Amino acid sequence: MYLEEFNVFLTVVEEMNFTRAAERLYITQQALSGHIRRLEEHYGVTLFRRRPTLKLTAEGEAMALCARSLMDSEDALTRRLADITQNASAVLNFGISYQRSDVFFPGVWNRFREMHPNIRIRLNTMVTDKLMVELQSGREDLIVGLDIVETSALKVIPMVEEHVHCVLSEALLRRLYPDRWRELLDQFREHGADLAQLRDAPMLLLPGNNRIRVTVDRLFLRDRVLPNVMMECANQSVLFRAACCSSGVAIINPISIYQEIRQFHDLPPGCHSFPVRGAPVSTVSLAFRKDVPQPQYVLDLAQCVQEQFLCYSSLLETHRL
Repeated sequence: MYLEEFNVFLTVVEEMNFTRAAERLYITQQALSGHIRRLEEHYGVTLFRRRPTLKLTAEGEAMALCARSLMDSEDALTRRLADITQNASAVLNFGISYQRSDVFFPGVWNRFREMHPNIRIRLNTMVTDKLMVELQSGREDLIVGLDIVETSALKVIPMVEEHVHCVLSEALLRRLYPDRWRELLDQFREHGADLAQLRDAPMLLLPGNNRIRVTVDRLFLRDRVLPNVMMECANQSVLFRAACCSSGVAIINPISIYQEIRQFHDLPPGCHSFPVRGAPVSTVSLAFRKDVPQPQYVLDLAQCVQEQFLCYSSLLETHRL
């Protein structure tokens, strides 16, 4: 059977671009063309018209329909055998953001491999929008993302709510606001951090294309504040550490704070963290397709993910993050 060739062919059909398809499959364009050529020679057809733009022929359209059905059947067979045969193996595609994979996946993996030692996980790290495309196309079995909406085709399980957080040191507040730093701390504890009241502080922010940064910029714009951006960095742990060293005010999600508390049981002395007042709350959810039968090992991975995030949720609640 030509399963590998069919997989390559369908990837080209989805991308309608040989270069992008080869990049997605981690093969050279020459190797990709070889797979397509073998299919064409075996069936005696031409699958693509290459000029003026890449397009399926009538034979190619028929091949795409049959190849999808064949690959779906092969995938269903693999999943079924993996469910009923202890020694059978399968590949499970799991999508999650890079930061969450770094923090949560080791614990998920330790739980899961005890249950299914023969199931191989392919971990894919992307932002939620891209993960949703991959899930809906069937290239991901299970994803963890932000603010996913349940549909007739998707099962969505909310796990934890995340507030955008402001991290700062007491020493910085004393230096910038010597007459009212205690008052500010009390206000922030009661109502959350008001960024307009920190307009004089050096800001430690994520890059401009980040979701949290977009939120923060909108808050500054709303309050007509021109922030004093001292540092931009995609690594939220770096921002957190810099804030605790009195370098500025970091605006991050609570994952880096969770890591600190999990390791040292508390924040560094003199370091404070508050929800940012006016920032929307995001829900971290787990999602998989419910319009296709899911094998037990996918459902078991979902359970392992929920257990890992329950620890995160409990710690956030305990420390009021």
